[in-house]
Amino acid sequence: MIKKYRIIPFFLVFLIFLFTGCGSKEVESLAVVTLVGVDYTNENGKDLYTVSSTILNPLNQKKEGEQSTDKNGQEKVLIGKGRTMEEAVINFTANSSRVPFYGQTSAFILGERMAEEKASEGAEAGIRYGENRPKIFMMVTKGKAVDILQSEPTTDKLLSKELKDLAMNKALTNGFSCGIFLCDFTAWLESPDRDAVATLVNMVPSEEPDSSQQNLVQGLAIFRNDKLVGWLNKEETMGYLLLTQKINRGQIPITVIKDHKEFSYYLGTSKSKIQPVVNGNKISYRIDIKTMGAITESAVLDLNAENIKELESLIEDTLQNLTMRTVNKAKEFNSDFLGLTEKLHRTNLSAWQTLGPEWRKAFCQAEVEVVVDAKIVQTGNIAGKLNIRTK
Repeated sequence: MIKKYRIIPFFLVFLIFLFTGCGSKEVESLAVVTLVGVDYTNENGKDLYTVSSTILNPLNQKKEGEQSTDKNGQEKVLIGKGRTMEEAVINFTANSSRVPFYGQTSAFILGERMAEEKASEGAEAGIRYGENRPKIFMMVTKGKAVDILQSEPTTDKLLSKELKDLAMNKALTNGFSCGIFLCDFTAWLESPDRDAVATLVNMVPSEEPDSSQQNLVQGLAIFRNDKLVGWLNKEETMGYLLLTQKINRGQIPITVIKDHKEFSYYLGTSKSKIQPVVNGNKISYRIDIKTMGAITESAVLDLNAENIKELESLIEDTLQNLTMRTVNKAKEFNSDFLGLTEKLHRTNLSAWQTLGPEWRKAFCQAEVEVVVDAKIVQTGNIAGKLNIRTK
């Protein structure tokens, strides 16, 4: 009997190899999708969905050592239109003899009208395919998504890689924006206590001499329920990052004014803590923010041990003003994309339950106090100012 049981595992391995077929598709038959855009437009009095995508262009893939003269030739744009999302997808796939493969998709982009009226449908389309990775970036543009997909990359050969790098690294490092994943965006749309934001991408005039435009990831799109309701500009987005994100990379310059002179506080690290305060039927919030950064512009400021505290106080006031602008913007659009009600839900369930469907109204009426503790941990000074003669 012992020998019989030893044979069974080998028999099971044999069956696995025997009955496992090759269910995968050949790489040569795939259309590797790198970006997807969805628009909702009115053409000739009819509302239509437009699904666009960039796919890797196999006809223009260069061999090792070869140089490409076509900056955007590595990706090809396919477009499909239809009265329903499904019809548009079918028409989009009909434009290629290859089978779409979504495993390498970097970002899902909604046009402005699509985000205003059909954001939930767009998000559902983005997560529908099992090939999709969970960390696809969710973006919104002012205008049409197809225009972004038809634009040229500024620095990279692939538009998809450029947008991914902007959302993942550069936007947060510079404090311009932050990458929002499709899975988080979808969870926020379904959330009973928080509204959503998405990364904003737009075409702007290029600073490069050989390009007429560039794609810029700067700002955020604000949602209430599943509808786009507004935008955060660069400064308001910085406030959002301070209130909701743990910043630990890059040196984000924050402009501070002292004695009519501007200097930069290079924000290195930041973390925040939201504390709901329940006093009877009254709910308020205290948000503590701690930052560490550097000042290197000794030519503008006379940096010494005596005035460091004064500078830190000015920095704290500046950061508090930035964050309160964002809080006020959230209340203006009746959208709790900061997650204050979500924090209340997690820490005080009974208080959250009393709000019911009026939780956004309660958020707008709540007092929000932001307390900033900013530290200057580096001044860049080796000695005193240089006495440079101007004459």
